Amino acid sequence: MSALLAILTAIIGALPLVTKPIRAIIVAIVYFLVSWWIYYGACPSFAYPLWGAAGTLIVGGWIISAFIASFDEDGDMEINWSITFPILGVCSLLIIGISGCAAFRSSQYSRLIGTVENKQWSQDIQPTDPRHVRLVPAELAYYLATKQLGEAPGTIGSQFQIEFSTLTLQVVNGELWYVAPLELSGFSVWTSVGSSPGYVMVSGEDPKAPVVIKLGQKFRYLDSAFFGDNIERLLWNRYAGRYSLQDFTFEVDDNGKGWWTITALKPTIGWWGLKVEGVIVVDPETGSDKFYAVADVPAWVDRVIPDDTIKQYITYYGAYQNGWWNSWWGQKNVFKPEDPLIAYGDNGEPYWITTITSINKKDNSMAGIIYTDCRTGKSTMYHSSGGTEDAVVDLVNNKVQYRKLHGRSAQMYNIYGAMTAVVPILGESHSFQGVAFVDVANMQVAVGDDIESALRQYQATLSQSGQKVAPEARHDLSVVEGRVERFAAETHGDTTMYYIYLDGISYRIFVGGNVSEKLRLTKIGDRVRIGFVDSTEDVVPMKTFDNPAISLVQSKSQGEMQKNVQTRQAALKDK
Repeated sequence: MSALLAILTAIIGALPLVTKPIRAIIVAIVYFLVSWWIYYGACPSFAYPLWGAAGTLIVGGWIISAFIASFDEDGDMEINWSITFPILGVCSLLIIGISGCAAFRSSQYSRLIGTVENKQWSQDIQPTDPRHVRLVPAELAYYLATKQLGEAPGTIGSQFQIEFSTLTLQVVNGELWYVAPLELSGFSVWTSVGSSPGYVMVSGEDPKAPVVIKLGQKFRYLDSAFFGDNIERLLWNRYAGRYSLQDFTFEVDDNGKGWWTITALKPTIGWWGLKVEGVIVVDPETGSDKFYAVADVPAWVDRVIPDDTIKQYITYYGAYQNGWWNSWWGQKNVFKPEDPLIAYGDNGEPYWITTITSINKKDNSMAGIIYTDCRTGKSTMYHSSGGTEDAVVDLVNNKVQYRKLHGRSAQMYNIYGAMTAVVPILGESHSFQGVAFVDVANMQVAVGDDIESALRQYQATLSQSGQKVAPEARHDLSVVEGRVERFAAETHGDTTMYYIYLDGISYRIFVGGNVSEKLRLTKIGDRVRIGFVDSTEDVVPMKTFDNPAISLVQSKSQGEMQKNVQTRQAALKDK
């Protein structure tokens, strides 16, 4: 296909030299070689105006040919009819380019993302149960996979390799896994072996779980294969004229079979404004493929909307929602996105999570967060304040760098009603060393050697935040009353945590620090009233605590302060 397209490009590109056949033949031969090299090497799409790269190459050929045609046999230069070709070509390119300019089409660019639902941060978007929190960043998954591959028996480690770019985080049978095909390690392996025996799986939840190498399959079409066996070239030969192909992703279905999934897009605003048309699913063993429209994509396919596309949509939306003029003059409500990260909601659906911040380079605060369904493209903006993902990681690094550790890849979750960044902590050798929970609104850090200890420390952090967690009061508190059956205090450094178990509430332990001074004086047998953000956890932090048996008289200033806090909390709850 590339050779045929290169021949057509060379012939059409040499048309201005039609009256000078010798020059035309020379130019056509040279241009054929150049075009064939570009088509075969770059695999460009022809779904764009003027056939995309083909039209641009033809116009370039017209410019070169017209320039050569302008010289007569004596070497003198004169303007002739051949100049009409490049003039028409350049004018066409300019017209299409200008017509797609954001200055004229800003409203269309801002609507590419679709209708964005605006909400305040709420409990229903992320699970409060931390059992499926992603603790393994891609850096660690790649390290674990390559280490296991190098220690594998036989010739697997010498013939095959893992490419970082093909690591894909997805849910497989209800658990988070990184999957990646075993790629060929070079041309000689491709000529001698011709296929890969399978793929690797690295747990995204448990950094201590063993790496799984799945063998028994025969992947011929790979990113590391050559010529017609290269997966990108295979699909380019079939779909280059219809779609722009992006996000070549390796995914596995619930039966453990590996597939390539590729997003098919079309431009809607000149050369820009790519819109997702569907997904092409390819069997890496046979090369057979099937196109699915967005609404018909199989349930096991997570990456329907690419992250680059979502980031571009959010960039357009943040810049042009109030018009092109406002994007650079006045800049009211203008924002920009950080890189999207994938996470999974309590419904098992994948979401691109994109933190947005102001366009001020000196501003390191978060303006909100956008959740985009990876399968449908529907976006919801949650307005919240706090630090950006970069600021969160920097904060964690400041906490652990003295131990020569570093944080990686913060992911946002809703834990106990607070926007929480969960940050895996790695050592210099990429080994897992712990996890940090960061209250994004207040930028408070809790660090533990594992998720359980970090969560308990985070509970203490939240319970000791006092009035600083008032902005989260818009979440409804659950209140429970009962008789204290068991009571304990535990001191770590300068912090004392109190644990309460109520008679009749057999499924939950309540923990708190300086929630109330009455905690210190409470004893077994007292009837108490506890307020907390409900979750599925067996140990939850107290938000409020009262022991009616202990009567305290507040000062006038204390009463006024408490009244102000209650007024502020009520106002936030009504928002």
